[in-house]
Amino acid sequence: THMCYSEFNDIIEDIAKMDADVITIETSRSEMELLDAFVNFKYPNEIGPGVYDIHSPRVPTVTEIEILLN
Repeated sequence: THMCYSEFNDIIEDIAKMDADVITIETSRSEMELLDAFVNFKYPNEIGPGVYDIHSPRVPTVTEIEILLN
């Protein structure tokens, strides 16, 4: 399952009910802050955080991606 630009705090319980093995979400624009909703909820499955916005004409540097992942 892939989701972008959502208010995850408002729908986190419904996301968990979907029981997707892995959910991928765009997190680069929030500097990974969106992951907090999943941590606070104790999301039971895997999460694939997106490290750059594919809709942006700007491609981030390797260093910028590494910073987000760390």
